Amino acid sequence: MNAYTSSADNFSRQFEDFMTGVTEEVRHAVAYVDSVIVPEIRRESGGALRTMAIHLERLADKLDPNGKRGL
Repeated sequence: MNAYTSSADNFSRQFEDFMTGVTEEVRHAVAYVDSVIVPEIRRESGGALRTMAIHLERLADKLDPNGKRGL
């Protein structure tokens, strides 16, 4: 084995170790998003939709004050 092969093998091992670390970090990030971020977005989006529904109802009342309710 020459010095070039040894150096290439060393780089290859270091790169594999680096990629293993990156893969683990990505797994942790995905788990965090799934367990913390997604539920929070779902909770907040429900409230946002309710608020939007109130505003849309008010807008509909202004556009058509005699409009039909409770479709």
